[in-house]
Amino acid sequence: MNSPIIDERSKSILLAIIDKYIESAEPVGSRTIAKNHSEHLSSATIRNAMSDLEDNGFLSQPHTSAGRIPTDKGYRFYVDHLLRPQNFLMEAEILSDKRSLEYPSGNQNLQSVLESACDNLSTISQQTGLVMLPGFSTTCFKHIEFTKVAPQAPLAVFFSEQGILQNKILPIESDLTQDQLTSISNYLNDEFSGKPIKWIRKELLKRLRLEKKHYNQLAQKAHDLSSTLFEDTNNELLVQGALNLLDQPEFNEDIGKIKTLLKTLEEKTKLINLLDLCLDHEGMTILIGEENLQEEMGNCSLIAQNYQMGNEKVGTLAVFGSKRMDYKKIISIVNHT
Repeated sequence: MNSPIIDERSKSILLAIIDKYIESAEPVGSRTIAKNHSEHLSSATIRNAMSDLEDNGFLSQPHTSAGRIPTDKGYRFYVDHLLRPQNFLMEAEILSDKRSLEYPSGNQNLQSVLESACDNLSTISQQTGLVMLPGFSTTCFKHIEFTKVAPQAPLAVFFSEQGILQNKILPIESDLTQDQLTSISNYLNDEFSGKPIKWIRKELLKRLRLEKKHYNQLAQKAHDLSSTLFEDTNNELLVQGALNLLDQPEFNEDIGKIKTLLKTLEEKTKLINLLDLCLDHEGMTILIGEENLQEEMGNCSLIAQNYQMGNEKVGTLAVFGSKRMDYKKIISIVNHT
């Protein structure tokens, strides 16, 4: 989205108002800006500029006697300003926070590292940390174990080369014994260990088409079972710090809205869909207010960054929270996590 062009004085006043509102959570008046503005402008000059900014949709006035607060359009202008190359020099500001980043020591698997990243995002930003684990189809198969937990339901425990652990209950015929399930596990481990899931799915279909008549009964069951195991599933989402939203004063005014928002965080589906969209974009994605596309997220912003394995984008990490979040700080946190 391209931000409208406004004159330099109005721009400096708008940026100052948003900085102050982020800091205080209170509507900002002209006298507050006049005390701190670098050009030492009069309150009257600032009031006129604020009125013009309101007319142009950058600010709103919650009450007649109150100061101004930024609109989604105002926040978008502010964020676009921060992301300009000449302004995106925040290394010094993040240094103190970087010392607080904690990751597991030693040879930790990818899931442990991503869980720590999610915790870091939440703890340092004081918002909600989100990390979408790599999609099942992007992982490489390492090992599988089947354990019969009911007459027609084995538990499949899947380990990827990247250290991602997944559990799944699969439907089977009741006459399949634990010994047969163990034989199927051994077959899959011998045939496919180290291979990408995408390749395994194609190979299974190829073998079923070309060689089905030569398979014995157990081999057929092995391929039926593994076809179900290796089908596409929804990505798993890590969520940390959802209750941080309760610390934001703007959410204390409407208990119904915060309950709906916490339910959305708990159910995860809408957030996963949102992060899937982010995965299709290059670089950092910042969605503000109604740009999140979900009504219950209208008072929130999302700052997201994709991460890679090799040259392939496989997941997304993000901070989700109040529109009044400290964008300067959190953009840097997400960028350095």
